[in-house]
Amino acid sequence: MELSDAEILRRGLDAFAELGYQGASVRELAKRLGVSHNFINDRFGSKENFWRAVVDYEMQGLQKPLEDAFAVDADDAEKFGIVIKAFYTIAARSPQMHRIISEESVLESNRLDYLHSKYTNAFLEKLEPISRRLMESGRMPRLSMDIMFTAISGPAIVLTRGPLARRLGRAPLLPAAEWEQLTTSLAEVVLRGLLPAVLPSDS
Repeated sequence: MELSDAEILRRGLDAFAELGYQGASVRELAKRLGVSHNFINDRFGSKENFWRAVVDYEMQGLQKPLEDAFAVDADDAEKFGIVIKAFYTIAARSPQMHRIISEESVLESNRLDYLHSKYTNAFLEKLEPISRRLMESGRMPRLSMDIMFTAISGPAIVLTRGPLARRLGRAPLLPAAEWEQLTTSLAEVVLRGLLPAVLPSDS
């Protein structure tokens, strides 16, 4: 049975997340997709082009919560909180994408340049003016954007590392309502550090 484009990209996502870019050879990818050895080069031109297609496919489906969060008409502090919650919602929806980003972040490569220029930097460019105004008003500690991004992205590990989370006591499969509570709780913990002058102590 011929696979749809969506299924090809979904299987590619699973393979890159599990094996990493270097571990996912063209032969292994073809095996997991159930296609001929020449399929990836014939369809996409190269393994790296296939990787980019996988990333774009997955990220396209994840961007709307962030776009909606940045579009909210709200006070900077409230909007910042909504954005952070959306960020964690995205991480929870696609642990595979988070693993891919985590792996690529430790090596210099064209792939990291691609992720940064198209996604990470685009996110920070929207977040930076909100953060700057909060810092200038004294509602947020003065931080560089690299520290800011580390403070936000680091805790997402609890949402995306299933085996570790199970060893820490979290059930492997949570209903949607509990995922919602988990992302909300994580956002609140992070926001208490970033917006100490804004969040009430009993929120």
